[in-house]
Amino acid sequence: MPFPQAGTELHFHALPGVDDGPDTLEESVELLRLAVADGTGIVVATPHVRSDFLTDVWRVADGVRELSGALASAGVEVELRPGAELGHDMVGRLSQTELDAVAQGTGGRLALGSFPTATATFAARAVGIFHAQHGDVEVGVTDGEPYESVARLRARTLDLALVFELDSWPAVKDYDGNLVASPEDVVLEDLFDDPFDLLLPVDHALTAEQREIELAELADERIIGSPVGAAPWGMDLEHVCKLAGVEPMFDAVYRSPDLQSQQAFVAAGLGISLLPRLAQRTLRGDVAIRPLMHAPVRHVRLAWPAGAYRSSAATAMGEIVRAAASDLRLTG
Repeated sequence: MPFPQAGTELHFHALPGVDDGPDTLEESVELLRLAVADGTGIVVATPHVRSDFLTDVWRVADGVRELSGALASAGVEVELRPGAELGHDMVGRLSQTELDAVAQGTGGRLALGSFPTATATFAARAVGIFHAQHGDVEVGVTDGEPYESVARLRARTLDLALVFELDSWPAVKDYDGNLVASPEDVVLEDLFDDPFDLLLPVDHALTAEQREIELAELADERIIGSPVGAAPWGMDLEHVCKLAGVEPMFDAVYRSPDLQSQQAFVAAGLGISLLPRLAQRTLRGDVAIRPLMHAPVRHVRLAWPAGAYRSSAATAMGEIVRAAASDLRLTG
């Protein structure tokens, strides 16, 4: 095997913010500037990928691309190549795709969180667009309630997530009122508001006219799907009703975040409920929707783990998700 040419550095912790290398991109550029002045023309970036000092292999390609761009902008003429200080015990634990990412700087992996009505209406389309533009990146999508996605962001098993919040219920709180994370653990970007409408049996008296229902008309109705004090919308509805001098009658027997089941209970005549507009594209024929005055609103947001590394793939997905969300038309 031929020996590497003169001026090649095979072991160099060059990537910023990874293992025990430089902390910042600027420090990496200056370190490589010194290496070039010392006669180096090729550098293999070798972050640790060992069981005792593990670097996410998908950061290698991103880091090399980012640093290469910064070196070119700074006029530092050096060829930067991907690599790793790979532990023997990791060879059998990494997939071939992951080994290729280390050795060749190819591909990448992205983990997106969402919730079912967002996935059905625009997130799946966003993933399709991303796949067409970045086919070498492996994308995984995990649906869940907002607090589940927040917990995964905090654990760094998701790169970004679509979540929703209500005025009285943040995404960091589960549906029993327990905090799964601190508000400082996530960074939230507003996307759009998703209003709730009143969900009624198709033959209910309030469906006789196409009009906005006043809160006072709920006074004698049994409201199912979200008992008082429980998410996702019970506290908000209780609050606006109290402001209007109305005491809503919640039925706490039925509780589920599944919106199709919620429609089934309403269709069976067990009560009335609320349904967000993102969920109304799959409306049953035996229920009806009417706008409700001062109804609660889901605030749909894009969530990121605070202080975490954002790969170029995650940044690109964020841009596509924003564009897909802006194309939505939520009408009652």
